[in-house]
Order: sequence, then C-alpha cells, then structure tokens
Amino acid sequence: MSKKHVDLTQRRSICFVSETGRVEDPLQDPSVRYRCYHPAEALVAEGHDCTVVAAATFYENPLLKHDVYVFHRPNMARANFASVLAGLRKLGATLIADYDDLIFGDEELALVSSAVKNGTLTEEKAIVAFKSNLAGLRQFDKVTVSTEPLAARAREFNPDAQVCCAPNVIPESILSIQRANQTPFLKRSATNIGYFAGTRSHDKDFPIVEAALHRVLCENPHFNLLVVGPVVMPRSLAALPNVNTAPVVNFLRLPSLMSMCSSVIAPLEASKFNDCKSRVKFLEAAIGGCRLIASPIPDMQAIGEDRLTLATSTDDWYEALSAPLAPEARIELAKRNFAFLENTSYNDALKSLAGLK
Repeated sequence: MSKKHVDLTQRRSICFVSETGRVEDPLQDPSVRYRCYHPAEALVAEGHDCTVVAAATFYENPLLKHDVYVFHRPNMARANFASVLAGLRKLGATLIADYDDLIFGDEELALVSSAVKNGTLTEEKAIVAFKSNLAGLRQFDKVTVSTEPLAARAREFNPDAQVCCAPNVIPESILSIQRANQTPFLKRSATNIGYFAGTRSHDKDFPIVEAALHRVLCENPHFNLLVVGPVVMPRSLAALPNVNTAPVVNFLRLPSLMSMCSSVIAPLEASKFNDCKSRVKFLEAAIGGCRLIASPIPDMQAIGEDRLTLATSTDDWYEALSAPLAPEARIELAKRNFAFLENTSYNDALKSLAGLK
C-alpha cells in the first residue's frame, strides 16, 4: 500500500504503549494487534510516524520524543507511571488512554470479569487489578474505547474525560491479502460449523450453545463442527464423530482455516463485562467469508442483522445452526461483509482526540 502524501507540518509521531504480557513480541497479543498495530498501520499510510512498545519496556526507558501517546490499558501500578505522564505533559505531548475490555471499575464489575469466572485471577486479585486500572483511567482527559457500552463505563468512572468510540477494524495489509486470495469466496461445505477461541477465557461461554450444537450434530450426522483453540470441550460434544478439534493457530493463518467453514459461532454469557466486548469475532468471520451466529452483545447488534445472525435462546441457536446458508446466499453475505470491513475506520476517533485532523 502506498503512503499518502502528508504536509510535513501536519506529520505527527505517535507512540502506542501497551500493557501486554507479550513483552518481547507484542504483535502476538490479539488485543495489541487490534488496538495498536492496526491503527498504527493506517496512520503510517497517511504519512505519520508510529511506534508500538510494551509498557514494561517503555517505563524502563521512556521515549520522550513523540507528539501523541496512546496508552493501551494503562495501569497505575506500573512503576513511575505518574511521573512519566507528568513529564510527557510538561513536554506538551497529547496523552490518550485506550481500552478494548472492561478492566476498570468497582468490586461488582471486577467479580463478573472473565478473569474471575475462568479462574485466571482470584476475586481479591481481580478487585485490586480493577482498582489499579481505574486509577490509571482517571489520569487521562482523553479516552478511546472499542465499543459504545465501554464508552459509557469510561464516562461513568471518568466523567470529565473526552471519550470517543474507536471500533476494532481489519487493516489494509490483511484485507489486501484476502482480497487477492479471494478467501471470503472460496467454496466450502454449507454444513461446516466453526468455533474459534483464542484463549481459555471462553470456557464459560461455550456451554451456552452446547445443547443446541449437540442436537444439531446428532440429527444431522453430515454436519461437522471444527473447534479451534484452548477451550474446554464438553464431553457430550467431544464424543461425537463429526466434531474435530485443533490447537490455536497464528493469526495470519486464521482466515484460511475459517474458509473451511460456512458458519462460525460466537456465544457469550450475558454479563456486564461481556456487554462491553467488541465485534472481533464478526471481523474475523467476515475475512473468512463465514456467516456469524452470535450472542446479541451491543457491539454485535450495532453491526446489523443483515450481516450476521443473533441468537438469544437455545431455540435461536438450534434454528440458526439447523439452517445453513445456500452457497449463493453465503457469497452475497460475504460480499456485504467484506465491503463493511473496507469502509470502517478506527482512526477517525483517534485522530480527532489527537488533533491529527
């Protein structure tokens, strides 16, 4: 992709600082890809300079040369956090906090987080983490978030901040490859269903669709289910001959693996935490040319039912899974959804807050 010409007086330097555990290779963290690398790619294409760095590295040797700093999931517990922010403000830098999950708030919200429900954190540690993240949020007067419900939470806990919704997007570098390969339009069986879980955090979500899936797969032995990732498989499904599993794959291989499926599912347990989650599963399904059947979280509803299928009850899941799209209908859906990906921008909100437009 060619770089657009930008007047040198308008060119800005943007540093994305992420609280990621993947310190040596932040690109392997899905959250960092969507909230840092993807917007950085688009900004570079517009002529700006961008850097992505893990917070653990940044705070050891702060980079004080940039015009704009986007702190992805900032945490007050980070050593010299406050002093670094104070120094950047003194230099006149624009500081923005960015969130793609509800990781801040009171004890009630901490206890319904996926980290608690899946045992990643104890209740006590989750409460401490939410408190520390909340203190970090309150250090900023500019905030970007991935969904409107998350924006409402940010405004609730930091009412004086300017909060903008910057939805997750797929960058042109990925779109161009799938466009050239015609990935969304590859032929596949209409009865192939996929479930792609990148982390164990979905162990509590899969049971929502378990009964409907089991019934559909038993009634239709020619249907097939592919489960990819570390999610714990219920015994009722694991024992079926038309169920296959695979380990999590590199994100660059995900579209080709998804192109084996006609439908992809994204069940989510109803909770205040999940209400703030984003449309990532739709974006990934759209790259692969799959119909998405999903729980009706707000960000999925915002996509529109002309682009996906929402399932509220077991009966909804059963009916949707029992009625695969005809090949022609899936191709038309794939065209609409790929066009949606090509015309959605994260950076409008970010550029507005950063003074880049």
